[in-house]
Amino acid sequence: MLDIFNWIFNTIFNILFLPFKNIDPVWGMLVSSIVTGIVMLFIFKATSDQVGIKKAKNLLKGHFLAIRLYRDDISIMFDTMKNILLANLLYMKKSVRPMLFLLVPVVIILLQLGSRYEFRPFNVGETIVVSLRLDDSSGNLDLDKVQLSLPEGLRTDMPPVRVKQLREVNWRIKAKEAGIYDLSFKYEGQVVNKEIHVMDSLVPVASSVARDNVTTTLMNPGEASLPGSSIASMVSVTYPRRDFEVLGFNLHWLVAFFIFSLIAAFSCKGLFGVEV
Repeated sequence: MLDIFNWIFNTIFNILFLPFKNIDPVWGMLVSSIVTGIVMLFIFKATSDQVGIKKAKNLLKGHFLAIRLYRDDISIMFDTMKNILLANLLYMKKSVRPMLFLLVPVVIILLQLGSRYEFRPFNVGETIVVSLRLDDSSGNLDLDKVQLSLPEGLRTDMPPVRVKQLREVNWRIKAKEAGIYDLSFKYEGQVVNKEIHVMDSLVPVASSVARDNVTTTLMNPGEASLPGSSIASMVSVTYPRRDFEVLGFNLHWLVAFFIFSLIAAFSCKGLFGVEV
């Protein structure tokens, strides 16, 4: 079910990000953040009590004005502080419903952006570390039987490292050519595949695929999870972190997204008549 969910939204976002695939990633982030901020405004307006929010904001403004006017009267000051607290609670109550409606689309957007901006594809010549973790309830595992088949364009850099305590085998490989490759892991007749991207493009990459792991599947929407019958519990690839620079500052993509989207939302709220 989660794989279908991921496939649907991954396809939609692949189409939306097609114009930004081969240009500076900051442009895709900028446009997606601005569009998100504006769309969130409309959702907030449609699902909130705009009259009630405006009333709560006016009450707050009136109470803050009272603090300035009656700052020498202690009793009035305490009453005003109490009224500010009540008005804040009223404002928060009016904001809960639209925030719940915003939660699902925001999470979907963040998962899709994360698959594109948290990591980047490998460059030609970079070292790739791949880990396969096996899961056998019987405990009778022979890690020496695990084999990795590499397509043309990839080569092993050293013999595999086997860690019996973790039921894990690690390989270090290098990319000779750009492309999208399928790694094939073989163990006693079973085959497990993992996709690797080697290119200079803005595409979704999956650092891990797992079996029966909801969190890993949601955090890596660019690739299907391992089948339930697979003897492997997880396959991981050490993709490099994406460097994200905005106006000369190195920012995490999540920080940049919220900055851009909030600026867009608050800049346009007056234009669209939205009380926030």
